[in-house]
Amino acid sequence: MEKYSGGGYKHASKYNQNSTCVEGGGEWFEFSNYLEEPTVQYNSKGACDGASTKNIWGIPYRTQDLDTKPLKEKCLIGLDKPQCELAPWSRDNHLGNGRDGVPLNYTWVLPHFQKDQRCIFRIRYNISTDDYDPFNTNSSHNQNLAGLVISPVQQNELVDIGAAQTPLRLAINTAQYGRTFQDRSHVFKLKKRPAGIADTDTIYNLNVRGKRGNIVQTYPAVEYDFIPNKLTLMENDLVHIQWTGSNTHNNGNPAGDGQAGNAGEGREGTDRSNIVEVLDPIDNYPVPFENSTMFSGAKLVWSSSDQTKTLNDVAVSLASVGYYSCLTGCNSSPKKKNPTLNNLLNNAAASYEGMVLQFAKGEYHYICSRNNNFSNRSQKGMITVVKKP
Repeated sequence: MEKYSGGGYKHASKYNQNSTCVEGGGEWFEFSNYLEEPTVQYNSKGACDGASTKNIWGIPYRTQDLDTKPLKEKCLIGLDKPQCELAPWSRDNHLGNGRDGVPLNYTWVLPHFQKDQRCIFRIRYNISTDDYDPFNTNSSHNQNLAGLVISPVQQNELVDIGAAQTPLRLAINTAQYGRTFQDRSHVFKLKKRPAGIADTDTIYNLNVRGKRGNIVQTYPAVEYDFIPNKLTLMENDLVHIQWTGSNTHNNGNPAGDGQAGNAGEGREGTDRSNIVEVLDPIDNYPVPFENSTMFSGAKLVWSSSDQTKTLNDVAVSLASVGYYSCLTGCNSSPKKKNPTLNNLLNNAAASYEGMVLQFAKGEYHYICSRNNNFSNRSQKGMITVVKKP
C-alpha cells in the first residue's frame, strides 16, 4: 500500500507485491476483509484463533482506520468464501421463468450478526456469448483497420448463404456482447436475532415480490406474488413473515420501467399485501376465522408488536397488515386517524415488519385478499411442514 502525502494510508496502490512496494518507497500491509468484530476482545493471535475457527487475526479493511498510526492487527470474525456457480438456463424473453413456471432464483443464506448491521445488496445482469472466445478476447481485438486488426465479431454482419450476390444480414448488436448492465444496489438492515432465537435456528424469509399493475404494465418485473410461493420446512424451522410496499408507486408516462398505468385494487399508486387462510389453492374465499387451522398449532416466537401475543392476535395482525395488532383489547395507535381498517387496506401500512412463527406439521394455503384478482392475477402461497427426521 502507499502513504498519503500527509502521512496517512490508502487501500488502493499501484503495487501488487511486497518487493516492488518497498522499492517504490511504500509500506506493505495486508488488510483483512471481515464480517464483524467479536464482542469479546482478544489481544493476541493465539487467543483469537483459539476462540473460534471463523476468527482471523489481521488489519481490518475499513476506511476510518487509514489515518491511524500505526495500523494495528485485531481479532476479526472472518467471511465465508464466496459461492460461485453456473447460472440456471431459461428460455429467452420469459422474464427469468424456469421449469414449471418457477422463477429462477438463488437461496441466499443471510449472515446474522451480534448487532444490527447496515448492508448493501448489489445485483448485476450480465450477457455473455459463445460467438467468440470470451477468455482470450480483450480490448486489443477491437476493430482497427489501420492496425490490421479485425474484430472477431461484427456489427450486423453480412453472411454468405451460397447464392451469388445474396448475403443475409444478422441482427447482432456488438454493444450487447459481453456486457454488464442493470446494475441495481439496495440498502437494507440485518437486525440482531431477538432473545429466544438461537444462532443455530433456521429462519425462512417469507416475503412479497412484484409490483402494482397488470402483466404489461409491470414488465420487466412481475405482478404481486408471495416469495417463495411454495415453502417446505420442518417442524422446528422458523418463518419470518414480512414485506415492503409503497405509497408512492409511480408508473406514469414516459413509462421508463414498463408501460404506463398501474392497474390494481385499492388506492392508485399504493402497494399493499396481507395474508388470510384458504382451504385449497384453487379457492379464492378465506375460511371463517373460527375454522382457521394455519395458526391453531403454531407458536409465536417473535412479533414486531408487543400487543400481538396469542395465535388469534397473529391471524388478525397478518390479515390487517398490523393495523390491528391483537383481536381484542388493543390500544389504538395515535397515528391512526380512522380506527376502522379500510376493506382494501388503503389505510394500512405499506410495509410490514411482521413476526417469526413456528408452524405445526401440515399443509397450509393462503392468499392476499386485496391483490388476488383471480380473473387475471393471483397472489397465493402454500406452506408445507414436514416431521423432523
